[in-house]
Amino acid sequence: MKINVPYVGPIAVELPYLAAGAVGTLIVLGAIGYWVWGKTGSEIAAGTCTPKETFAVTADDYAKGDPKAPITIIEYASMTCPHCARFNNNVLPHLEADYVDKGYVRYVFREFPLDSVALTVSVVGRCLGRDAYLPFVSLMYQTQQTWGTPDNQDLRGSIKEMARRAGMTGDAFEQCLAGGQKDAQKINAIQQTAVKDYCVGGTPTFLMNGKPLANGEVPYAEIDQKIRAELKRLGKAAPPPAAPSGEPATPPAGSTTPAPAAGGATPPAETAPPATPAPTTPAPTTPAPATPSPPPH
Repeated sequence: MKINVPYVGPIAVELPYLAAGAVGTLIVLGAIGYWVWGKTGSEIAAGTCTPKETFAVTADDYAKGDPKAPITIIEYASMTCPHCARFNNNVLPHLEADYVDKGYVRYVFREFPLDSVALTVSVVGRCLGRDAYLPFVSLMYQTQQTWGTPDNQDLRGSIKEMARRAGMTGDAFEQCLAGGQKDAQKINAIQQTAVKDYCVGGTPTFLMNGKPLANGEVPYAEIDQKIRAELKRLGKAAPPPAAPSGEPATPPAGSTTPAPAAGGATPPAETAPPATPAPTTPAPTTPAPATPSPPPH
């Protein structure tokens, strides 16, 4: 199946099979084809897109962090997007620990489903309730390689099982799918607005204070650098830099640093050398200078 994504063009989509008996993917949520693709491409003019530079976070958004944080980062993501899963699993925990939990950044998650399966997962998450939604998103991303594989012959059952783990009963799951039209329409509206106002054409797409931050997979170091630049622009002090992943933190001033394995090293100026017996010949009064450490990158 091919769909037309605004500002991207036709792309091939292999729709997984949310089948229950003979019920196919496109009717699992009723008129799901209309909800996802009915208006997104055909009624938004193609061509040059100029994104807005203003933004608003409403009570309908799913967000983490202080509403008064100086920086708001918005992610547009699809639940079947592997790049979005890697961001959630590998980058978002660092962003939360360094900036969201400390009040520097508010993180907002917005749905941008690229297929009917992604829409289904998002609707199920909404049926779980507001407080359970983002934990469910995280659970689905963490397990995406188990339920979201192309050879999964019971994708519908797999999603139902993940919903059960999140606290949804089997009856509630079936009711959610049967009555999901209203939530599906809300998600579709979010997607249309993202395309029209912010030129979003793929996932993940990130905005920072209403302006483009990154598209696709982005290392945490790049996001960290851009957040610090934005804090500086706003006249806000940034937190101390975190140690690179997998590397020890820089020891604080005044601590004793172990000498290299070869070549020896003069003790730092702050650390007194161990006492030695007085030599028979007077030692030079000026000690050899310590080899300066290279500046941090």
